[in-house]
Amino acid sequence: MNHRILGLTVRNFRTLTDVKLPLGPLTVLSGPNAAGKSNVLQSLEFLGDVARTGIEQALEKRGGFDVLAFRGGRTPVSRITVGVEGLWSDFASEEAPDRYELSVSRPRLPEGSGERYTMYRRERFVQHPAQGAETSVELTSGSVKVDSALPGDHADETAGIGRMTSALHLGPVPALADAAPSARAVTDVKRHLSQIRVFDPDVREARKPYGISESGHYLESDASNLADFLRGLKEQEDGEPWEMLLEDVRTVVPQIRDIHLVTPPDFVSYRTAVELEEEGLRGRTRLTEASWGTVRILCMLAIFYDPNPPLLTCIEEVDHGIHPHALELLAERLREASERSQYLVTTHSPVFVNKLDADEWVPCGRRVSGASVIPDRMPNRIREVVEESEHEPLGDLWYSGSVGGSL
Repeated sequence: MNHRILGLTVRNFRTLTDVKLPLGPLTVLSGPNAAGKSNVLQSLEFLGDVARTGIEQALEKRGGFDVLAFRGGRTPVSRITVGVEGLWSDFASEEAPDRYELSVSRPRLPEGSGERYTMYRRERFVQHPAQGAETSVELTSGSVKVDSALPGDHADETAGIGRMTSALHLGPVPALADAAPSARAVTDVKRHLSQIRVFDPDVREARKPYGISESGHYLESDASNLADFLRGLKEQEDGEPWEMLLEDVRTVVPQIRDIHLVTPPDFVSYRTAVELEEEGLRGRTRLTEASWGTVRILCMLAIFYDPNPPLLTCIEEVDHGIHPHALELLAERLREASERSQYLVTTHSPVFVNKLDADEWVPCGRRVSGASVIPDRMPNRIREVVEESEHEPLGDLWYSGSVGGSL
C-alpha cells in the first residue's frame, strides 16, 4: 500500500483561517512573504510534534495558544483545527480515505469562575481497517466514542483519558484493546505523522564534524548530522547513491572534484568531517571553510538520497542560496525523490517554478484581513491560463501576475 497524505485542512492556525490543500507526491508553494507558506509546513510539523510529545508540549513549543491562533478579526478565536486525510489503514483509498482531525478549543469562562479560560481537545480518527468497513474513534473531553461494526472494536466506558491527552501521543487508545482493528489503525496514523520532517538546514551546524552513530541513516531536520549522513550513504553496499550524489555536486559546483570523509586531527576517532577536493587548489577545503551556498546545496542534494525517507518531508525555500542554473537539476531530483516519499516545499524562484507542472504548484496570497488565501488560484484555472498563453513557462506566468500568488 502506498501510504501518503492526500490533503490538509487548517482553520485558525496563525494566518491559515480556512485552508483546504490537496497534496500530491510533490507540492510546491509560492507567493509573497507573509502569505502563509511557512504556516502550512508548520501546521504539519505541529501534528508531528503532537504525536511525538503531546498537545500541551506542542503548543508550548510555539509560544502557547495565543501565539498560534489567528490574531486578525474583531474578536480572538477560541478554536484551532488541523486535519489530514490520506492512506494509512489497509483498505483506505482515494475515494474513501482515512481522516484525522485535531481541534484545540479555549473558550472564555463566565465571570466569577476563578479562571479566564479552559482548554480541551477534540480528536477524531476515521479509518478503513477491513474491506467495506469505515470505523471512527472520537475523543471529546474525557470520553472516548467508537463507531464500528467490527468484532473487537468497542470502547471501555470506564477508561479515563485526560481532556488534553492525544491518542496520537498515547499510541493505543486506552478505551480500546490493543488488538482492536481501529486501535491498530490509530497506531498507523501516529507512526506516519510522528515522522513528518520540516527540513531547514542550519549551515553553521551542517559544517561541523559529527559523531559516528545510527543517526547517519537519517538526515536530521537541521542537517546537523550531515557528515555522519554522508558517511552512511558512502558505506551503503551498492555505492550507487553516493556516486550519484557526487555527480550531482560536480554538476552544480564544477570546481569540486571529490568529497572526502575523514577523522579530523583535532577530534577523537569516532567523529567524521567533510573535506572538499577542489579544482586548481592544493590540499583540501574543510567544510567548515566552504561557502554558505556550497554547504546548502550539499544539504539539499543529500536529502533526496535519504535511504529511509519519512512519509512527508517539508522543505523551506528550497532555492535559497542556490544558483539559478542549479535549480533545474534540483527540480529533477526532487521529482524523482517524490516517487519514494512525499515532498511539500516552498520557493520564491520563478526559475524553479518554470520546471514544475501545473498540478505540482500552488500559488499563495493574503487578504487585507491578514488571512492567507491558499490556493490563490484553483488548479483548473491555472491550467486554463497556461493553455491560453500557448504554454508559457509556469514561473514566467507567476512572475507576471497571471496565475495568482503575486504581490
